[in-house]
Amino acid sequence: MKIFFLAILMAVAICTSIVGCGKSADNTANNQAKNEIQQTESKDEAAKGERNRYKEMGLVYYIPKELGAKQDAIQAVRPAVVFPGKYGVAYAVGQIAHEFFPTELGTNLEKKFQNAKTEEEQKEIIEEYKEEYKNKAINLFDIMVIDKSKEKNGPKEDIERKEKTFSKYKNHEKIAEKDNLEYYLLYNDEYDESKLSESEKKEFKEIREVAEKVRENIKKSIKVFTPVDSSEKMTTYKSIEFKTKTIDGKEIDSRIFKEHKLTMVNIWATFCGPCIGEMPEIQKLYEEVKKENVNIIGIVSDTPDDENEPLAKQILDKKGVKYDNIIADEKLKEGILKDVTGVPTTIFVDSKGNIVGEPIVGSRSKEEYKKAIDERVESLK
Repeated sequence: MKIFFLAILMAVAICTSIVGCGKSADNTANNQAKNEIQQTESKDEAAKGERNRYKEMGLVYYIPKELGAKQDAIQAVRPAVVFPGKYGVAYAVGQIAHEFFPTELGTNLEKKFQNAKTEEEQKEIIEEYKEEYKNKAINLFDIMVIDKSKEKNGPKEDIERKEKTFSKYKNHEKIAEKDNLEYYLLYNDEYDESKLSESEKKEFKEIREVAEKVRENIKKSIKVFTPVDSSEKMTTYKSIEFKTKTIDGKEIDSRIFKEHKLTMVNIWATFCGPCIGEMPEIQKLYEEVKKENVNIIGIVSDTPDDENEPLAKQILDKKGVKYDNIIADEKLKEGILKDVTGVPTTIFVDSKGNIVGEPIVGSRSKEEYKKAIDERVESLK
């Protein structure tokens, strides 16, 4: 079950220190990967479990099918992917964080939120959740990819992020390396369970056992390759087309581009805290630039989906968003969205439907987006 405010706040809890969130792992076979992976991948090995591949981090590993635990516990050990920076530029190339948060507590808070009658009550419950998250969440383990060639001249915030993440864990085990990249598995031998109830401790014990099995299998099955920069691949797209509906059910297609000299297209997802956090600023920008015949639309990348669509509508309503947000159709899914691996990602489209300039990956301030719009409008003259 997907939970509205938990989906938002879990994303916020993991992703607020960065400007964007990565997409989930690619768990399907990909022929291109066979040429990129450093070691030979056998059919027997692939049959052992679920394949997790992260192109921007340059790694693939397997989650075993048989973990000797309930499915709920296995599902609880699902990663939140974070891509702090671009390979070749960033010091911290990527991170896969795994955390525990009590299921019953999350469910009870979600029920409270759904039953709240006013926005003020909802805000109070969100604050309650933040406090409970701070008290009850436990770091299980992280995978972090470091570009050691950028240790001295990489972005300062990357270095700080690496140090902060490493400080959470006693064990910093290097499990692979390729060229200038180092792949670390970060974990603890002991965990502070003092703030958990007896039932929460019982749940954590089961989930911890699953996490340890997953962690060990990652070490055994990891294969590494040169990271793929999908944002560069996005520049090969010349135009964008769609024929779909908005979250509000209105028919819409790419002919809307003809009505404006430039359209800013913000691609986001319901699980992405930074995406949601920047919406009020984008709404202000929309009110400002529409006077200049510039439009803004959003694409909800984790749609179509029966649960995500109403979730997206709730998010947009609560953030006061008035610009159109569309449900992804097959043209988008099989086109530009295939190469969007981090959200938010923003592209700019002229009146002919052609993409103008490079995409922006990660959230930005209103002023930064306005500058990008002005630059692209100027390039069209």
